[in-house]
Amino acid sequence: MSRKTLKSIELFIKNSLKSIIFNKESRVSPQVVAEPSPNILNCNKILLLRPDRIGDVLVSIPFFRNLSEHLKDKNVKIDILLSSKNIVTKPAIQEYFNEIYCLPRNLLSVVRLIKKLKLKKYDLIIDLLDNPSFTSSLIIKAIKPRYSLGFDKENRNVYTHIVPLPDKSKVHIVERICHLLHPFGIVAEENSKSLFFQAPDDELLPLKKKKRIGINLSGSSPEKFWGIQNFKKLIEYINDKFDFEIVIFATGKYKEISKELNNFNNVYFAPFQNDFIKFASMVKSCDVLITPDTSTVHIASAFQIPVVALYTYQDPKFGMPWFPYKTKSITLISKHNFYSDISPEDVLNGLIKLLES
Repeated sequence: MSRKTLKSIELFIKNSLKSIIFNKESRVSPQVVAEPSPNILNCNKILLLRPDRIGDVLVSIPFFRNLSEHLKDKNVKIDILLSSKNIVTKPAIQEYFNEIYCLPRNLLSVVRLIKKLKLKKYDLIIDLLDNPSFTSSLIIKAIKPRYSLGFDKENRNVYTHIVPLPDKSKVHIVERICHLLHPFGIVAEENSKSLFFQAPDDELLPLKKKKRIGINLSGSSPEKFWGIQNFKKLIEYINDKFDFEIVIFATGKYKEISKELNNFNNVYFAPFQNDFIKFASMVKSCDVLITPDTSTVHIASAFQIPVVALYTYQDPKFGMPWFPYKTKSITLISKHNFYSDISPEDVLNGLIKLLES
């Protein structure tokens, strides 16, 4: 059988399963929890599903903190399933969990992990995604917990309990996720919704001698690269306008192109780090940050670092971008699905406005 034929069969099976899982018609309707209501879900073992990227974990920290604090005296064990893309955040959140698992990429390994998790006999699985997830739905179906909780969305029929999904165009992602605390009777107080996590003071960068601006060159995809000429011009403007030291953050694939910034005064290059906490510590050392990457935006929010954040245009039907949360910020949004129509002058003016605020 050819590879093309196998791919077609795989796609057919996947689409067939999706049509079943995302079919809103169900013999048993999930219970809707629209307001904080205590004692709806009494559990001893809970599994959270938080796949996807680093930013998804960081915006969930207030949920982790509130749930853990609420259940700490009730002998409830809370585990979490992360993905290969965000398992690096484990040290930042391990205080909230009994076990932290990573969803493998290999299908056979996934099956083995599902079998292992099924033996745990979880009372409740909480799907933290506010978009319908085929993977999360299959995991819930396979493990078969007594209860399952998620937002009211296309795959609502996999849950026993649902929370109405707040308006994505008006409610920040951090606030939306905290609505999943309602079935526990928890109302998250404002001071409990910080994205803060523990990170020591930086020891990798040179000793700071004056105010430090961090510039993050790119994010999780090539589309989030602003262009080296834009960064060159921006650094020229910063050096002309301010007496700051500049730290460049770049992932491995931008290491070569970032060398074009070597000739500028006051510029340091942050050593590339796979260690998330060490990277966060370097970001934490900055007095202000410029970044097109939302995960770095959330690190800035965690440590209350003022940030100029660049975003590409997003159709309003998908909700608001994941803006900085409870920290000083200037957000620049492109008119199209790329950054090129945000100019270095726009970023400089945003930086000036931020520093004057």
